[in-house]
Amino acid sequence: MTTILTGHLTEADHKGHIAIRFAVPEGTTRLVGRFMASPKRCEGAFFDNLISLSIFGPDGSRGQRHNNPVWDFQIEAGFATPGYLPGPIEAGEWSVVMDTFRVLGRVEWRLEIECETGPVAERAAFVPAVTAARGLGWYRGDLHAHTLHSDGSWDIPDLVGWARARKLDFMTLTDHNTPSGHAEVMALGDDALLMMGGVELTTHYGHALTLGRRDWQEWRVGPVTGRQMPDIAEEVMGKGALFVIAHPMSPGDPSCTGCRWEYEDMRPGPAQIVEIWNGGPWSDYNEDGLALYRTWLGQGHRLRATAGTDIHGPEGGMGRLGFNHVQADDLTEAAILAAVAVGRNYLSSGPKLVLTAVQADGDVVAMGGEAGAGAAVLVDWATEDEGLDLVIHDARGEVFRQSVAAGASGQLEPGVVPQGFVMAELRGQDGLLHAVTNPIFIV
Repeated sequence: MTTILTGHLTEADHKGHIAIRFAVPEGTTRLVGRFMASPKRCEGAFFDNLISLSIFGPDGSRGQRHNNPVWDFQIEAGFATPGYLPGPIEAGEWSVVMDTFRVLGRVEWRLEIECETGPVAERAAFVPAVTAARGLGWYRGDLHAHTLHSDGSWDIPDLVGWARARKLDFMTLTDHNTPSGHAEVMALGDDALLMMGGVELTTHYGHALTLGRRDWQEWRVGPVTGRQMPDIAEEVMGKGALFVIAHPMSPGDPSCTGCRWEYEDMRPGPAQIVEIWNGGPWSDYNEDGLALYRTWLGQGHRLRATAGTDIHGPEGGMGRLGFNHVQADDLTEAAILAAVAVGRNYLSSGPKLVLTAVQADGDVVAMGGEAGAGAAVLVDWATEDEGLDLVIHDARGEVFRQSVAAGASGQLEPGVVPQGFVMAELRGQDGLLHAVTNPIFIV
C-alpha cells in the first residue's frame, strides 16, 4: 500500500511542528518513507531552509533525525534508519511531523509512504559493555557529541575511535532529540573507555543536554504539547538525570536557528548546570556564555559548569578542545554524573587547575562546595602551555592575576577574600581560556 501526500509551507510555518497524518493497515511489517522539500533555499534568502522529521506511531515517538540531509527513512521491528527507533509497526494513525527550524519562503513538500508486509530483519544484539572499577580519581572526558543519528558526519564507531585516540576516560553520546544510537554506543566501551548516554533537546529557542537518560524525551515547547521549558527541566531532573543549558550565547537566528538560549522563564530557572565551554577553539560566544554564567552566579544561583566538544565529525580545524576533568568516586556513569552535578570538575584544554578553600577550622572545601567568609583560597596548577596568567574571579569581577611558567606546577594562595563565589582560570596572553574551575560559593 502506497500513500502520497503533498502540501506547502510558508514563512508563517517557521519554527513550527506540522503533522502529516496517514493510516497504517493491519499486517504492516515495514514502513518506507520518501520525503522531498523544495527549494532548498528560497529566492532572496541567505540561508537554507531547515526541516527535520519526527515520526510518531499510535504508541508514541519513533525518533527524529535532526538537520540531516537524508530525509528518507525505513522502520521495522529489527531495523530503523539512524535517528529513528526500531520496533513492531502498529496499525492505526501515524504521523511524520515536519519540525520547521527555518522556513524562509514558500516550500513545496511531498511525502510518499509505503506500508510493506513480509519478513523483516532481526534486531542487532548489542550487549552493554562493562568498565572495570578504578575507584576515586580524576577522570577526563566529554559530555556532548553527535553522530549521523542526528546531524553528525560520522557513525558511532568513528566517535568511539576518536575518544580512544584522545585518551579520554569517558565519552557521552548526545544526539539531537533521539536516543537511537545508545544501544550501539554502550556496547563499544571497555575498561579503558566508559561510554555514557544522553540527548540534546534541540528546540526552536534553545538547546539543553539531558545526561543519564536513555529514552526519548518530549522536547517540543509551546502549544503543541502545552509544556514550557521549566516543565521539561523539572521532569528531567525528577527522573535523576542532569539538565544542562547548552552553549547559551551561541549564534542564534537565522544562522543557527534555535542554538541561542532564549527562554526568559529559564534564565536560569531550575537549571542545575550551564555548558560554558562549547566546541573549540575558545570563542566569543563561549566568552559571552561565561560572562552570563557569572552574572547568574552573582545573582545567587547555585549553578555548576561543564564543557562539551559538541563534535560532529573528524576534527578538522577545531583547535584546542575543552574537556571535563572530574573528581569522581569511580569510573561509572552514576559516579561521573554525581560529581558533575555538584561541580567537582574543572574544564581544560590541557592544564591542571584545581580550586579549594580552607576554612578557619581546617576543613577543605572542594569545587562546587560552600565556604564561609574569610576562607583561604588555594589553587593547584600545572601546565605545559606558554604565556599563561592565573586569574581569580569573584562576584566583583577579576580580583587577582599572576603569570605562571610553562612546564611548571605549584600551589598558590592568592590572598584574596572572595565575595559571593570564587573561580580560578588560566588564560593566554591572547585572552583565550585554557582552563577554568567550577566555583566555590561563599556563604
